[in-house]
Amino acid sequence: MPTVSRTLQFVFFFAAVIGTFFLIFNETRYLLKLPSYILRLCEKNISKHAGSSLASSDKKLDTLDVLEYTYRIENVLNGIKDFQSSADCEKMKIPDLVDDEQAYMWKFNEKDFWWNIEQAKDKCAAIKVKFAFFDKPRSLEEYEYPLAYGILVHNYAMQVMFLLSSVYQPQNQFCIAIDGGATQEFRDLMYLLGDCFPNVHVIMAPPVTWCEYSVLRGVYSCVEYLANLKADWKYYQYLSGVDLPLKTNLEMVRIFKALNGSFNAGIYDFDPLRLLYKANETPPVPLWKSSLSAVFSRESANFMQRDPTVRKLLTFLDRTYCPDESFWTSIAGNPKEIKMPGGFDAEAWRKKLLSSDDGAPAYRNFSRYQPENYYISRYQLWYEMYELDKIVGCHGQWKAGSCVYGVDDIPTLITRPELVAHKFYFDTQPSAYFCMYKFLRQRTLHPDINFTAEAYAQLPGPRLLAGESIDDVEIISSRRYFFF
Repeated sequence: MPTVSRTLQFVFFFAAVIGTFFLIFNETRYLLKLPSYILRLCEKNISKHAGSSLASSDKKLDTLDVLEYTYRIENVLNGIKDFQSSADCEKMKIPDLVDDEQAYMWKFNEKDFWWNIEQAKDKCAAIKVKFAFFDKPRSLEEYEYPLAYGILVHNYAMQVMFLLSSVYQPQNQFCIAIDGGATQEFRDLMYLLGDCFPNVHVIMAPPVTWCEYSVLRGVYSCVEYLANLKADWKYYQYLSGVDLPLKTNLEMVRIFKALNGSFNAGIYDFDPLRLLYKANETPPVPLWKSSLSAVFSRESANFMQRDPTVRKLLTFLDRTYCPDESFWTSIAGNPKEIKMPGGFDAEAWRKKLLSSDDGAPAYRNFSRYQPENYYISRYQLWYEMYELDKIVGCHGQWKAGSCVYGVDDIPTLITRPELVAHKFYFDTQPSAYFCMYKFLRQRTLHPDINFTAEAYAQLPGPRLLAGESIDDVEIISSRRYFFF
């Protein structure tokens, strides 16, 4: 019997060795068919992510196939005619090496990129492939903390689709408000996005005119829509159709967790001349100037829908100048009049900002994850602020008073701690846009798992909400009192 037993053991051992050999052979044969850059990514990320909390948590959820989407996103970039051969994106990160005539001169051929979708019978399937929309969450952490985005759009359908693909994950919610003055062709393309994705909600806004009430009405319509959804999203962010995120979805999630329910909006004095026809009327709350770009919690969004003073202010701002710049801080920064969840005392913050105006140069101490300003929602350069911004400057083109970023802005953009950059146009050095898009999508797939948002937890909003005294909290802006 012992002899038979040893014989069986040998047979089983030999069979196991042979089976392992064939398994390795087949796997190797399969891998050899993959592009070499994917193999390098595999080798790098297997060692990088082994044992990581991000990877281990994904076992509980059917998450994104990173290898497959690495290939898909590379196909997106290769499908942009002549982009990869004209723009050395890695080289552009280094200021002294940016000078590249091909990158400056390259033009994006939208018709060429769109042709395959136009010819497709199933346009939804074609769009999902052409833009590499994620079909699953990237991680359990992101799945458990869904976000909401409101986007007011008028034109540039292709750019809207690239923007959407850069932030899209199936657990997030998106509201696209279409300017009522947009062309029928543009409307149809936006409605197509709503048909293709169950979490993309497309609504019509009144015809929008710059700096008129229609802008605020369109943006707020999306806030109302998103607040009434049953979906359990956690934080809202406004995006313009010409924005591009500077942070991945995972980075956004961790930053919003660090904000801990606080409302992030800019603070500046309201000019009474903006009242126009309402100059003889008393507003329901003291008015403050801010940016249209703000971030706030679901609790704040829900509160807005039921608070009568918020509604009164929304009505009052009709027929005033640029009311979209008079709303967010006015409802979040008047705690005596409006008990906004996550809100703040704008007057107290103003005093702190003015007291910290020490004449120090702008852009003193920041990095990608180290904010130097209390306001992080958007990075935007304004022409009238050029003297303060001259250290960095605008290397693309000034349009409508603010910077359209170009190739030479990339070294700055990749280090900015804000959430999004405004603005990019496809007719102004589009290499800048697509390099930033490339960096973002690659970092989404292959995140720095050691990234924490601890620096954002040190912003004044979350610290004051945690009970700290305003006397102990530093409220600063690199541009002194100017938030934008």
